[in-house]
Amino acid sequence: MNDTLEMNLECNPMRIILLIMLAIGLAGCATTATQPRGEAVDNAALVDARAKLGLGRCSLELANEILALRNPGLEQEAAYTCLQQGQIPAVERLLADFQTRHPNATNQDYSAYLRALAEFVRFELVEGDDQERLTVGRRAHDGLVGFVRQYPDSAYRQEVAPRLEALHEGMAGAEYGLAMADIESGRRELGASRLRYVVEQYPRSDAASAASRWLEQRVIP
Repeated sequence: MNDTLEMNLECNPMRIILLIMLAIGLAGCATTATQPRGEAVDNAALVDARAKLGLGRCSLELANEILALRNPGLEQEAAYTCLQQGQIPAVERLLADFQTRHPNATNQDYSAYLRALAEFVRFELVEGDDQERLTVGRRAHDGLVGFVRQYPDSAYRQEVAPRLEALHEGMAGAEYGLAMADIESGRRELGASRLRYVVEQYPRSDAASAASRWLEQRVIP
């Protein structure tokens, strides 16, 4: 799946635009993540890592270098930068077991929110495979809902609703695509069943409206 993500980033400029829009939506998040007091700002490795992040660089290699510094604020800063670049594996590397590694770090909810957003971006980057979109979409949905449940008072909670709406619409479209593929392949009853599922489970989506029209026109019981 990571190869697919890299190909989409290279070949689909619209996805890059989406990521930039996401970054705009996150504006202020990185600045609100306070850094631990007394950190060694004269540490050469720390300065070098921050310089690279300031240039918008992100890679698994850089993520590993940052993890070696054991600086929770820097890890959050790096995860934010990597998310802007659509480098999901690096985001996950930086934030895996963050709470376990830094139990006393501030803004734990910020790290959890970035992890949930990583799955959301992964969903947006999946193209041409409706089944894969559904699989990734469900993980993204679970991640965002799990974040809200874990941090009900987080300031980032208000940013979850529009992401869930986008997931809802995207997953409905994927279900509709699979239904139409079944119908076009001669599996008409299976496709019709999928369309009814779209209408029932995603009633407010554009796909549900299209599914309803198809079902009404074909008078499928």
